[in-house]
Amino acid sequence: MAEVVIENIVKSYGETVALDHVSLNIDDGELVSVLGASGCGKTTLLRVMAGFEEIDSGLVRAGEHVFSSGTTHVSPENRNVGVVFQSYALWPHMNVAENIGYPLKIKGSNGQALKLAVRDALESVGLSGMGDRNPADLSGGQRQRVALARCLIMAPDVVLLDEPLANLDVHLRESMLMEFKAFHEKTKATMLFVTHDQSEAMAIADRIAVMDHGHIVQFSTPQELYDCPATVGVARFVGNGSILP
Repeated sequence: MAEVVIENIVKSYGETVALDHVSLNIDDGELVSVLGASGCGKTTLLRVMAGFEEIDSGLVRAGEHVFSSGTTHVSPENRNVGVVFQSYALWPHMNVAENIGYPLKIKGSNGQALKLAVRDALESVGLSGMGDRNPADLSGGQRQRVALARCLIMAPDVVLLDEPLANLDVHLRESMLMEFKAFHEKTKATMLFVTHDQSEAMAIADRIAVMDHGHIVQFSTPQELYDCPATVGVARFVGNGSILP
């Protein structure tokens, strides 16, 4: 587990500034949601944290480890950061057990130790005995559990969740939201949960960072965000009708 510090980061794509001097401090073991409409920069922030994107300037660190700066860029595989993607990102030619065990396999784990780790990860997400199945034979909720187990098996210091419920049916979202919350309570990992759905953010997060056009406009607890929005835009987005003429 690690405290995450993001200081004054800038990320541009040509003339478009996706992240405009963004700063964010996430406490060790805290679950923070990044909330905003499409195009606000939240996925870019997650990709910067994961190491998929290099920043123009600023600083990203976890604990004492500097991930990104003006002169440093640590590759994704050397960050001990787990990512759960919206699209699940499961290998279709591997069965469930092979998908889950892949992060450990590429680090050199094999044999009985790998099998035991995969078994424990399957049990932790309620998929015991399903290691031999193919991802194509699973439901959307089961595939998301496989992706979560693959993340869990790494024992990551930081977990990044990129709109993980967007591809699920409405009736599955609530149960998976509780799965993520239970995952957080079990692992005590520092988590960043990216979503455009305010109800998801309000239900799961310790604190919520609301983004708009590459800026963080408010970073507060769900209660404070609802009771004391910093801007009219935040009030409209979170409160959904709390503006009085």
